[in-house]
Amino acid sequence: MVCYCAHVLPVPTKTRVVVLQHPRERDKAIGTARIAALCLPGLETVVGVDFERDERVDRLLSDPQAPAMLLYPAADARDLRRDPPAGPITLVVLDGTWSQARNLLRDNPRLQALPRLAFAPDAPSEYRIRREPREDYVSTIEALVNALGLLEGGDPRRFDVLLAPFRAMVERQLAFAAQ
Repeated sequence: MVCYCAHVLPVPTKTRVVVLQHPRERDKAIGTARIAALCLPGLETVVGVDFERDERVDRLLSDPQAPAMLLYPAADARDLRRDPPAGPITLVVLDGTWSQARNLLRDNPRLQALPRLAFAPDAPSEYRIRREPREDYVSTIEALVNALGLLEGGDPRRFDVLLAPFRAMVERQLAFAAQ
């Protein structure tokens, strides 16, 4: 386990963020959803594999004032750079390996029915301690930094502070591996 607490700064958001996390990812020391939860005060995390009859998930995804949209790459996804939603939304993020995230989506018809959002990252992932299946895929924290920056307008770089604990964790893990 690596302590990156000195790098954690809370960043309030207008966007409600809901992370649906695969159970195998919950206790991963190098997982990035935990960093996001520490940095984003309103973030809600729900751990599981079947969210179809989960009352908490139902409540989180049923706000008509902030409709739920899934951050997930797909051919039919709405491009956040070209066409961001006009009003507040509930940003739903799947957390796990890409295989686990695909399985969560496949096994939850309600998630499949959500409108999808996607973006092309400005740079490749900095998650050098885990391999991404494609060059344009990024970690959960990197996806949140990009998506929130595009959704909330103003200064999109204000979410870059979320990358400080992520980078500290990655560097520390690389240093451990080198020893």
